[in-house]
Amino acid sequence: MPMDTAVQQRNTLEGQLRRDTVLWRYLDAAKLFDFFENSTLFFCRADHFSDKFEGAFTPSLREQISRAHACGEIGYDYEQFKRRMRESVFINCWHRNQDDSAAMWALYGKSDCAVALTTTVGQLADVLEGISEHKTSIVRVEYVKHWRDPKLDVSPDYTRIFAYKTKAYEYEKEVRVVVDRSGDEAGPPADPGIVVPVDATRLLRSIVIAPDAPPWFEQLVRQSAGRYGVRAPVRRSKLATDPI
Repeated sequence: MPMDTAVQQRNTLEGQLRRDTVLWRYLDAAKLFDFFENSTLFFCRADHFSDKFEGAFTPSLREQISRAHACGEIGYDYEQFKRRMRESVFINCWHRNQDDSAAMWALYGKSDCAVALTTTVGQLADVLEGISEHKTSIVRVEYVKHWRDPKLDVSPDYTRIFAYKTKAYEYEKEVRVVVDRSGDEAGPPADPGIVVPVDATRLLRSIVIAPDAPPWFEQLVRQSAGRYGVRAPVRRSKLATDPI
C-alpha cells in the first residue's frame, strides 16, 4: 500500500476537490430510514454496477498490462487483472452540485417519498478518516471516451481507473469514495457490497425533502430525524417553491 487511508484522502482533496464542495446523495424512503437506524454508508462492489465501462481500461492501458504480464512483472493476464480489481474495489457515490437536480430526483429518488442527504467534501473526508484499514480515497470523476484511447492518469496505482467513467454519465457530476480491498489476504469479499459505519451528526449538512413529497412524509422525516438525534436542518427542495 503506497499510503495510509488518511494521507490518501488528504492528497486526493488537494489535487482535485475543495473541502467546501457540496455533495448530494439521493435516497428513497427505505434507504433513508435504514441510514437513520444504522448510520452506515453502502459501498457497491465495482463489478455490480450496471455500467459496462465501470473500471474499463483504454486500449493503451490494456496493452501496458498485457506487456507487464508477458514480462513476468504481474501474475495475471489482462482479463484476470481487470476481474480481480473490479471484485476488490468498493464505491460509494455522491452528486456534486450547489443545488439539487430534477434529473437526480427522478433517477435516484424514484418516488415522491424521497430525500437527499447533503454534506461537503471536507465533512465526508473527516468522517471517513481512519475508519478503515483499507486504502480509501475521495475522487472527482472525469468523463472520457474510452474508445478514443484517452491518456488516463492511473497513478499511484491502477485503482485510479475508477476515477473515470464514460461520457454518457457526465450529467451525474459524480464524486465517489473508493475503498481498495485488493490487499486482503483472504481474497475479495463475496458480498455485492460493504457497509461502513459513519457518524451521521458529523456527516450531514442538511436533509432535503423531494419537491413533490406529500406533507405527511415531510413531517415523518422531521420527526424521525429528531428521534434519532440528527441535528442537521431538514428542508423541502427549492424546486417545490412556486415561482413569483
